[in-house]
Amino acid sequence: MEDLAGALQEHFGHTEFRPYQEQIIRSVLEGHDTLGVLPTGAGKSLCYQLPALLLPRPTLVISPLIALMKDQLDGLPPSLYPQSTLLNSSLDREEIERRTEAIRAGEIRLIYAAPERLRQESFLRLLEEVGLSLVVVDEAHCVSVWGHDFRPDYLFIRKALERFEPVEPADADDPEGSAMPAAVPRPVLLALTATATPEMQGEIGQQLGRELIPIIAPAFRPNLHFYAIPCTNANAKMERLAELCKEVPGSIIVYANSRDRCERLADFLRRQRLPAGHYHAGMEREERQAAQESFMLDRTRIIVATVAFGMGVDKPNVRLVVHFTLPESLESYTQEAGRAGRDGKPARCVLLYASSDKTTLSRWKRQEEVKIETVRDVYRALQAALGKGSGPVAPEALEAIVTGEGEPDPGAGSKARVAVSLLERVGLVRRTADFGRDMRITMLRAPADARAELDRLLAARQTHADARLTEVLAFAEGHDCRHVVLSQHFGQELDPCETRCDNCLGIEREALAVRALPPTAEKVPDFGQVILAVVRSLPYPLGRTGLAKVLTGAADSSVSKDRCPEFGLLAGMTLKSIREHTDTLVQRGLLAMTTDTEYPLLRLTRAGIEAIESGETLLPNLLKPAAPKPARTSTSASGSATSRNETVASTLTEDEDDRFERLRAWRRLEAQRAQVPPYIIFSDATMRAIAQFNPDSPEALLAVPGIGPAKLASYGDAVIALLHGDS
Repeated sequence: MEDLAGALQEHFGHTEFRPYQEQIIRSVLEGHDTLGVLPTGAGKSLCYQLPALLLPRPTLVISPLIALMKDQLDGLPPSLYPQSTLLNSSLDREEIERRTEAIRAGEIRLIYAAPERLRQESFLRLLEEVGLSLVVVDEAHCVSVWGHDFRPDYLFIRKALERFEPVEPADADDPEGSAMPAAVPRPVLLALTATATPEMQGEIGQQLGRELIPIIAPAFRPNLHFYAIPCTNANAKMERLAELCKEVPGSIIVYANSRDRCERLADFLRRQRLPAGHYHAGMEREERQAAQESFMLDRTRIIVATVAFGMGVDKPNVRLVVHFTLPESLESYTQEAGRAGRDGKPARCVLLYASSDKTTLSRWKRQEEVKIETVRDVYRALQAALGKGSGPVAPEALEAIVTGEGEPDPGAGSKARVAVSLLERVGLVRRTADFGRDMRITMLRAPADARAELDRLLAARQTHADARLTEVLAFAEGHDCRHVVLSQHFGQELDPCETRCDNCLGIEREALAVRALPPTAEKVPDFGQVILAVVRSLPYPLGRTGLAKVLTGAADSSVSKDRCPEFGLLAGMTLKSIREHTDTLVQRGLLAMTTDTEYPLLRLTRAGIEAIESGETLLPNLLKPAAPKPARTSTSASGSATSRNETVASTLTEDEDDRFERLRAWRRLEAQRAQVPPYIIFSDATMRAIAQFNPDSPEALLAVPGIGPAKLASYGDAVIALLHGDS
């Protein structure tokens, strides 16, 4: 306790704590149950990793994601890594048994596990046997039933903690009690999160059954610059996104709310000659790992992802985070935008929004929300499987019920678990310790008010979801300092930032906005002739929607302006109206749809060719003449207008810290492949020296302290390629 700074330097190589780290660590070591709220990048993991080295018994870390556990484990210092392990569903039975025996033998000081594992009786007995000094609930906001990332299994942590209450020894004169264990102090509880409103802070302690001492760091991060940019529609958003990605030379994360949109946006950016990849939960595990690895090593500069990406991804040099679609809550936005600038250097957080976003997001949230029909179907499935008794139920079976198909949706598992949690809360079932991977469910006698209580809970969930969406829209459209709004949301007071958001800078919304292509359709005398002319001039056949995107000048059109003279000629019309006009031409025999291709494609018929040559009026334009075409400019996120061909200069360059972080990401992946601790590859000190010297040849690398012939032979080419592969 007296020399925490010495322990920090000895084990982690740091000379001083970051703000609030030491305060949290001292609270834990003094035996206080503690809630630590630290913003993303503030070093939450150290708050339990250092105590794990100093406490007499093991530390258990409850973590929601396998990727997060692996990342934390790989980043441990040499003194702690050999005494640490993780237990999750990615391991086979033999490996779990081997790690379990190491825990039982006292070889492990730090244990990472998912909350679901606390439902396994064998795991709880193991923890009771070895005793725990500290239980850490990472991403503790997941315990809030009203939160943005609710995980039903987090609610079981309280029951598990009750198992670790001290057991006083029986009377020594009692022969039957003489074999009972001596009293073991109950483990200290540390709950950690980056996003917790005052309401949520109280709920976390309540749900975990402990009175927590709150240690709350300011939500304000002065290196982040917030902008909310209004756009007329999705097409304008795409244009603005491309401009932002061209302005910012560093790593970029773009968040979108659907898998299909992620793939389409990444494809659009690649057509703009920007190095972009995509990431979402619907990809195969190997695809996700490859996409993440490419981004971490700066092979791919831009990653377009759903919220499945980010938690557990420690990339300090992200210079820009763009939300292409509205986040579901201000907590989500703070957590996702906070992945920018973790190295403390300036970074931008840009929210793109359009007037139609509220309707779109509301509809999407309705689809994602658990409905009464889902809960009813899950309950009937449990009744069919268990009758009035109890037994194991495979989660996969419930997932199939939720999706209505034989092949479960990757996101359906959470819906099924939430449905079971709701049934448990209204007294219809009781879920106890799991049986292997299966849930153990006991059917209960239905309370008289079960349906009314279930309706109330579902209505309350929807009310909270609507309120969170309203807060996001108010943030996007508001004129107050954005840092002040976010700080107040988390119960903190802050003076206006003055220079770190668009509102304080006084940037007019019109200056930030990118307007859609001006309506030119009014000037076209005949829609039919234009559509036929485009079909004839296309470099390759398109379907109805593809043709409509060419005619409206859509940013994600597969055919660009330089390949089609009529590109954007019907700008201002909707895709739907152009498709309807196209259908009319098909019905009149001027266009035909292919039937021998995967997707129907348009082709010009003989009658269509004759109609073009005759110049006859086909679909006359009845719209009013258009207003004069306005001049078009683009702006940087700071709001200064520039010409279309002018680039925005940036003072950010790749320096020694950037090189070190690239090396650290490479080392973590190399260690995973070799199945060795990361420090076996290179120590942090050696990597810092490499980053400082920036060697560009084997001879120069050999001169770096810590590099010998063996290291050079094993890793020299990879390191030099990593540092200078693009030079």
